[in-house]
Amino acid sequence: MNETTHRFMAAGPVAADPKGLALLSAMTAAEIWASASPAQARGFYMAVGGRLAAAQPMDEATDLALLATRANMLWAALDWGHVDLHMEDQGIAIRHEGLPHALDGDVDGHWREIVSSVLEGVYDAWFRALGSGATLMTRTVDFNGGTLDLWHGH
Repeated sequence: MNETTHRFMAAGPVAADPKGLALLSAMTAAEIWASASPAQARGFYMAVGGRLAAAQPMDEATDLALLATRANMLWAALDWGHVDLHMEDQGIAIRHEGLPHALDGDVDGHWREIVSSVLEGVYDAWFRALGSGATLMTRTVDFNGGTLDLWHGH
């Protein structure tokens, strides 16, 4: 766990009102989608996911079970559910359950795109840090309610 993650997880009470932060996040998303193309907005949130992945480095994760355990420490701290990872013949199936269903103040309905892009960025960054090949990628397969299915592979 790096210093940023350690400070966040040990900080105790949140200094700002979560509803106010959610509203600010929703307004930021609305501005991003109004100013950028959909591909640019997705790229932005995938980059945010990369930063989030860097806050919980996985360099010591030697197998999928340890990777999931370490990832779930972060998701528990954020109240973003949990992940199950399964090795398949052609890649890794990622099932992230218990995600928030909405973002307060998101009248434009960007939450699904935000959370799927952020998590694509997080998981892709973690797999790349662990040696994933350049031809492999992480992508959303399905998002149903609070469950996001992703795939890392070809």
